[in-house]
Amino acid sequence: MTGTWPAALVVQEIVMNNDLRSDFETAKMLSIIPFYVEPVKALVEEFFKLVTQSSSKPHLQHPFTKSVIDLSYAHLVRRTCHEHSTQQECLSALHVDEYVKRFDSLAVDDHSSLQHLMAVFRNFRESEVLEGKLKEIIYDQSSKKYDSPLKTQAVFALADRAVKGGKAMEYFLPVFLNRNEGHEVRIAAFDMLMRATPSTTTFNKIMTFMIFETDNEVFNYV
Repeated sequence: MTGTWPAALVVQEIVMNNDLRSDFETAKMLSIIPFYVEPVKALVEEFFKLVTQSSSKPHLQHPFTKSVIDLSYAHLVRRTCHEHSTQQECLSALHVDEYVKRFDSLAVDDHSSLQHLMAVFRNFRESEVLEGKLKEIIYDQSSKKYDSPLKTQAVFALADRAVKGGKAMEYFLPVFLNRNEGHEVRIAAFDMLMRATPSTTTFNKIMTFMIFETDNEVFNYV
């Protein structure tokens, strides 16, 4: 018999050593860890070793394992950094900024890797650093210009923090009202506005704007 922390470290070692010799089984074992462990920083740092060593160990580059390493780590970080008073310090200590740098290093046409990191970012959603990065992506303020599918995912990744912080109108109304933006991005922004229970004034502004709407996808959705 053993506790959850020692058991989690055993799983980390199994993954690191490729004991299962199966991409699918390794990924499946790793993916359940965040659901059963109440993590602490020291434990999460042990799992970060899988992230840092993935490039030097071929078995950690197998598709299922490679994807789950990042997602499970990010999930552990989210569960660890839940105390509001120390949340930003915790997120910074657990390498959120390194993931942002990794995102920035990717080419805009590396769609698969970008979408993967955006899924990771949704677990880092309380990060102030990430909030700024997601706004850059959505508003085209970055030196790189990303496509609509990625910007849509950025809206979803930013939504939770924006709604909780009372910034949904500030962040998403300009996106929705921008007719030069792709319809999928605008529809995502509209959904987030509805999550934030907009005022009567905001509803009136949206409905007035819809009178002259030229995008049928947006018009029909709203």
